Amino acid sequence: MKTRAALFHAVGEPLEVAEIELEEPRPDEVVVRMAAVGICGTDLHQVRGEFRRPTPMVLGHEGAGVVEEVGEAVTMVRPGDEVVLSWAPSCGECAGCRRGRPATCRPLNAAIPNGTLPDGTTRMSYRGETVYRGTATGCLADRVVVTEKVALPLVGALPFDQAALLGCAVLTGVGAVLYAAKVVPDASVVVIGAGGVGQFVVQGARIAGASTIVVCDPVDARLEAARGAGATHVAAPDDLRDLIRSELPDGADYGFDAVGDPATSATALRFTRDGGTTVIVGLPAQGLRLDLDPFELIRKEKLLTGTLYGSQDPAISLPAMLDLVRAGRLDLASTLGPSFPLERVDEAVQASLAGEAGRVLVVP
Repeated sequence: MKTRAALFHAVGEPLEVAEIELEEPRPDEVVVRMAAVGICGTDLHQVRGEFRRPTPMVLGHEGAGVVEEVGEAVTMVRPGDEVVLSWAPSCGECAGCRRGRPATCRPLNAAIPNGTLPDGTTRMSYRGETVYRGTATGCLADRVVVTEKVALPLVGALPFDQAALLGCAVLTGVGAVLYAAKVVPDASVVVIGAGGVGQFVVQGARIAGASTIVVCDPVDARLEAARGAGATHVAAPDDLRDLIRSELPDGADYGFDAVGDPATSATALRFTRDGGTTVIVGLPAQGLRLDLDPFELIRKEKLLTGTLYGSQDPAISLPAMLDLVRAGRLDLASTLGPSFPLERVDEAVQASLAGEAGRVLVVP
């Protein structure tokens, strides 16, 4: 079948919207008509050249849409179902998947740098040449073919623009708090970075019952959004040290780096109290390394850990997040930024690169 898709060719070049070939679904696969796709930081790493992956590539892994067609062996969804895409389907066999952490799946993590699906194929082509998939998904397109494990049903009405965020930002940010750090009520939290994922780290801290939530970001609009999400204090990077000294002189119980740069990771660790927990949430550019003072971990007994996709199986965390939305505890609408049609996808990418406070969406 044919579908329009946004092709990333090279750093500095605009994304090209072109009609590509998409192979028909296999027995365990479904065709999803995309309705909304969020521009994620992972996509921006590729656009900036901070990830080195094959091209041309269809970016996009945070999306929602409607099932149009199903293979003969599909049992989990049917045509007409509204679904959220999960970029981490479980293979069911590797160590990560057996312990319920499919984001650490070995076949998946081998596939992502190569721009393929976990089986090593892409099933996409353009003018006879292979087209690669961003984050083993590639959903910046009108349609995408994925296994049924990728298409998670949406139970109950939720606008597609909000539902798309459940595909990555929500599960990553809120999950980092609830599942990776396991923040307890009345705890203190410092969040470095208030972009798309950082806003949901803030909401996760509020949902967990944190009493003090300090957020740091250089963009004023993001800090205002963080206040609305539940931050009790906000600061620009130059003002963070004084704010921590004033409000949390011993440091925060939990520190979260929602950026992923070594400098922001070091900042989150620095402002975590002795015996506290620091979680790296954001992905760093390829090849960067974190310079650690071991005494931060030994003498001060701090715990430093990372989280991927919220440290939980999306098949479990998605229903939990939907319950929070229905209960009015998790707000998706206020986190939305501008939306662009597929033919203006490059404008969407540029808006996100410019630091737009809300999540930028493409609506094919």
